[in-house]
Amino acid sequence: MIRLAGADRLCVPTVSTQARTNHGAKSRIPGRSSAVAEEACNSRAFKMRPKPISKRTRNAFREFLVGWTLGTIELEFDSAGIECSRDFEPQVSGQRRSLVEQYYHSLDFRDPDDVAKLLHAYENILTVASRDAADPSLQSSERDSRQSEIEELLGWLRRDGFVFDGGSLTSIDKLESQDTAGCSVSEVTRREIIDYLNADKVEWSGRLGGVEFLSRLYQLDTMPSNDHRFASALSDIQQHTALNDDWSTDWVFFDERFRLLQGPDESFLRFLCEMLHPVVRPDGNEVARILSTVNRHLAQDGWELAAYGEMSGRPIFSARRLLADTKFSVRQAGQVARSLDATYVTKQITRMEGAIHSDPELAIGTAKEFVETMCKTILLTSGTTLPSSDDLPKLVKATLTHLQLTPNDIPESAAASQTIRVLLSNLATITKGLAELRNRYGSGHGKAARSAGLAPRHARLAVGAASTLGVFLFETFQERQEAKAASETKKTGQ
Repeated sequence: MIRLAGADRLCVPTVSTQARTNHGAKSRIPGRSSAVAEEACNSRAFKMRPKPISKRTRNAFREFLVGWTLGTIELEFDSAGIECSRDFEPQVSGQRRSLVEQYYHSLDFRDPDDVAKLLHAYENILTVASRDAADPSLQSSERDSRQSEIEELLGWLRRDGFVFDGGSLTSIDKLESQDTAGCSVSEVTRREIIDYLNADKVEWSGRLGGVEFLSRLYQLDTMPSNDHRFASALSDIQQHTALNDDWSTDWVFFDERFRLLQGPDESFLRFLCEMLHPVVRPDGNEVARILSTVNRHLAQDGWELAAYGEMSGRPIFSARRLLADTKFSVRQAGQVARSLDATYVTKQITRMEGAIHSDPELAIGTAKEFVETMCKTILLTSGTTLPSSDDLPKLVKATLTHLQLTPNDIPESAAASQTIRVLLSNLATITKGLAELRNRYGSGHGKAARSAGLAPRHARLAVGAASTLGVFLFETFQERQEAKAASETKKTGQ
């Protein structure tokens, strides 16, 4: 998912509660005055400050690690730069619990640097656990059990305000502080999805209560209340949805605390994915029906919800960009291009790397699609016609030609011209290898079972090659765009 740069926060004053609840009608948006809204924007939930990792989350990870070897625990904490207080004698039972507490004891959980170290350790632990849970040699019941344990850890982290994506833990505060002007999922699309949910009477919380559902995503007891009688969002939501029942069923989409209507893409997409989670919505037919409609709307903005794992044989979803597709439109390419910056490229590479161990096939498929997306975006936004086939080597060749990067484009007078020509010629070899590797092993070709002999090192090779090629094309594209803009500015000045 894309990180969008922007302003620190967005606060929209709202009309008063009384004005919205005349004649006994249910309030669509939980009310508060503009003064209260401003105060809430200055509250803990909206400030850009390092979020602490709660004791309950630390305890959950400690208990999870009871099933690991002492050596593996040491490896993950040591690699995160966390010291072990060997002299500390924690009041817990068992060697593994004691070892984890000795690492915890060396940290100051109010220190941003120490929090970052612990998050790094948790990232490593979750990555290893996800890889192990996907082991095809495990019985399905064991895989489900391990996945449930991981989901529980992710739930605690979400309550603390962190999202695990692409192998990284990111603060929700950081996401919520980003400028909504850069959101690629438009307000029109969001409203269409909300209208669909209302028209089809789809309960966003599924079989859970509203508070129980939201608690899977947010730490409600630290978020501000819209009702002066209560100290937190948890209390006012319980009051108005469970006790009084005076908020409309779609209230959550219009509550600026959650920023679903006009906030970052990640907030809205993460909410939709949670709506389809097996714990929330167990009916597979209902999930398929909702997924089809939601994806039809999201496709207008170049997104889709796709399964990335399973729990008890039922899919768990995450959001992803629509990458290579035979129906890749000029409008979609333009939307990708607007976010085609260093942050986007880095994020996509991180996502590929995150799948190397847990799902090598997915990493290989995504690597090829990453290059395809780069090429199609560059060509379409430049007004260049795409090759008639989806053949990756042809697509890369067309992009290299457009960017004047073919060996014939290098003049003899250029320094090290022959070496540069050789390197550029090798790009074709890399491209051909990526295409063949993906066709044989990658995702997207309906493999009935995990391909024998495929190891993370093969996926790492594909991801490394795709990353190198993609970044090279991206940097060249940026350079050409900047040169063109400078030239046009110069002409205008004359």
